[in-house]
Amino acid sequence: MSSPLAMLFRARRTRRSLPATVRERLSRVRVGFADRPALDQPLALARLVAFDLETTGPNMYRDRIISIGAVAVTARAVRHDDAYEALLRQERSSEVDNILVHQIGGQEQLRGGDPVEALVGCLEFIGDSRIVAFRAEFDATVFRREVREVLGFRAWPRFMDLAAILPALFPGTNNDSLDEWVAHFDLPPIGRHHAIADAYANAQLLLLILEEAQRVGVETLRDLRDVERAQRWLGRRR
Repeated sequence: MSSPLAMLFRARRTRRSLPATVRERLSRVRVGFADRPALDQPLALARLVAFDLETTGPNMYRDRIISIGAVAVTARAVRHDDAYEALLRQERSSEVDNILVHQIGGQEQLRGGDPVEALVGCLEFIGDSRIVAFRAEFDATVFRREVREVLGFRAWPRFMDLAAILPALFPGTNNDSLDEWVAHFDLPPIGRHHAIADAYANAQLLLLILEEAQRVGVETLRDLRDVERAQRWLGRRR
């Protein structure tokens, strides 16, 4: 395992190798992260980003991002005009079993877009918003690692986990997977296991969370974060 100092120098070399225009964009992203709204921001005013990744495998410490899907939720509405999708070019395609899951073929992976542009564009899209994802630890770990390795940039967008918030606000179910929660609320099928489709599924679930949060007096980003933390402490009991 590399030492923290070695990782720091490697990230610096990577960042310096980027075009000047990309480094300038990353500087603006850094300022946006620093100026993000406080946790006391009302949920009714917050821009939240429903997020999903498709990767080359299930190992969050090793596997690579194949595609990114993200869609904004503001004013308790899914913003179809405020979404982001990218397919990242791979040096070699993922295994057949993996392709059968996300349906992104080997040739399509090899012809994907520039990973640098895709990741910078995603950071710009996220901006100062909080991210919501299902099993967010996986997405957060993979995304931050890829941004560090590809851009030499330490990204610290804040993730909240739908898998913890849902059972807290809708207790008494046996739902565990995203598919089970989608079926529980009878949401329309939108093509699971595609990053943008799963992001839209996450956005629909987030709308239900925001509606229930309003009913039970969860009013701010801090309140919602506290709900998530409490449910994690309880071990995500349903």
